Amino acid sequence: MRVARLSAAIMLAAQSRQLAGAIPHCPYQGLGFPVPTGLASSATVQTALAELTASFVGGDPPLPVNQEVTSWSVQVFSASADEPLWEHYHTASGLGNTTRGVKEVDGDTIYRLGSNTKIFTMLTFLHEAGETYLNDPVSQWVPELADKTVGDPISDTDWDSITLGALASQMSGLVRDYALLGELTQEVNFTDLIALGFPPNVPIEDIPFCGEWKTCTKEEFMNGIASVPPSFAPSLTAGYSNAGYQLLAYALEAIKGRNFTEMIERDIIDALKLSSTYYRNAPIERGILPNGSEPGWNYSLGEANPTGNMYSSANDLSSLGRHIFRNTLLSGAATRRWLKPTTPTSDFKAGIGAPWGTRRIQIGTGPSSNRIIDSYAKAGSINVYQSLFLLIPDYEIGFTTLLAGGWPGNANWDMADKIGTILLPAIEQAAREQAGAMYGGTYVSTDEGLNSTVTFTTEDDRPGLGVQNWISNGTDMFAVMMFFTMPGVNITNPAIRIYPAGLEARNDDGSRRVAFKAVAEDLNGVSHENSMFSTDCGKWVSQSTVKFASRALDQFVFDIDSSGNVVSVENQALRAKLAKQP
Repeated sequence: MRVARLSAAIMLAAQSRQLAGAIPHCPYQGLGFPVPTGLASSATVQTALAELTASFVGGDPPLPVNQEVTSWSVQVFSASADEPLWEHYHTASGLGNTTRGVKEVDGDTIYRLGSNTKIFTMLTFLHEAGETYLNDPVSQWVPELADKTVGDPISDTDWDSITLGALASQMSGLVRDYALLGELTQEVNFTDLIALGFPPNVPIEDIPFCGEWKTCTKEEFMNGIASVPPSFAPSLTAGYSNAGYQLLAYALEAIKGRNFTEMIERDIIDALKLSSTYYRNAPIERGILPNGSEPGWNYSLGEANPTGNMYSSANDLSSLGRHIFRNTLLSGAATRRWLKPTTPTSDFKAGIGAPWGTRRIQIGTGPSSNRIIDSYAKAGSINVYQSLFLLIPDYEIGFTTLLAGGWPGNANWDMADKIGTILLPAIEQAAREQAGAMYGGTYVSTDEGLNSTVTFTTEDDRPGLGVQNWISNGTDMFAVMMFFTMPGVNITNPAIRIYPAGLEARNDDGSRRVAFKAVAEDLNGVSHENSMFSTDCGKWVSQSTVKFASRALDQFVFDIDSSGNVVSVENQALRAKLAKQP
């Protein structure tokens, strides 16, 4: 009976494959194609970059920022090249009249980063202490908070229930700031506050006597943050907290027995040779100082420096992004864990990481509409400065946006939207083209008497590489895989596609082996597009469901020679190398 069903499946597979279906392909989340390299030489990408330049220079619609008073340095970078993939610099017309700082901006111009400092703070923590401590409670490493009892959960913070990881991922439940920002008694005359309806009689101990203009000492901050009621229960929901990152830096000092400033300056900034990046006291002659902004340039957040005090340039931030992708300071696995969301938000497409804001971007249409890429971004603002640092791991590219002058508003995100809309489809297409050129083609057994072959192709509207004409020892293996992977299913539009598995073995001679994972699916399956709980894209649960002698039928391994040419492929279960045909 099973043989008869298999024969029927083989006949069906031979008759109809990868037709237009009711549901799109369901790739594994992550790489739809191998990471593209050499993007500067891609005609597809170059066309998009020309369009991008035109959109920044008199584009329609124009950039929503006052170009007469706001300057910027913007770069797109790739991990596969040391030079920017694209760069654009604009100097406000009045900048030349300033008495201090640069008169024209470029890739080395230093801006203030604001909360982009948190990327450096988190990288310092991961590099110095690793991930083990992230599950420890704050009270274990910040002794000033260890003896704070919880009498009233609404008024008293439960420090034993807040982990260091919760601080890093904005899940602590703490208030945004103690007194540095948002404390009206620091910013508005008390008499005016009473006139605005605030009560005149408040406990004197509740009024901070430090914050923005007299920054708090560590002792003042600890006493203050311990007395402020929490915003949420720990680990309930994301709530942005600068105070959380200040505590994270204190915890790291206790873990390592070293000064945080020393760690971030010596082990991160100096180690990565970021010559235009400063944790404090950046040289004013290399910075951009719009008229009247010198006090804002010199202002120090003091004990709150780990939350938003830093200075850097577009070149240095792009270099930082390359180092992250190249795993310079962290292992590959640690980097991948860092570039993951830890909690969702009320925005269906958005999440929160440490300290990332994540975004899910649908990059495909039609059969590729389940192709989603994730971005990891951090924005910052301080005084007249605004920044954005954005990474896209699937492509190992990123954006760096630095602005200064006037009030930039949402310009950093507006610029990222413009860059992404124009550039990302082109990079996806470049990745598809490179995958087809490198891995596409027909592979045939060189063993005499063994009738085994397979063909891999790319199509403009589909993710990954399609599997066609897959024969093993004279048998239609395409149909065999469909039968065993989806038993009992009346398949009418079968498809098999392969995607990078992130596994690579390198040899001393420069050759390497690269693994791909296959997905078998029926594109005419029942659509659950409007269902509440059912899904059309759950293929991640089906990986390696079929094995032969402990080897997965859905795992393919390509052999690449020292010149970078694919020479053969082997299905792990079938254990036969097939040579790529010219």
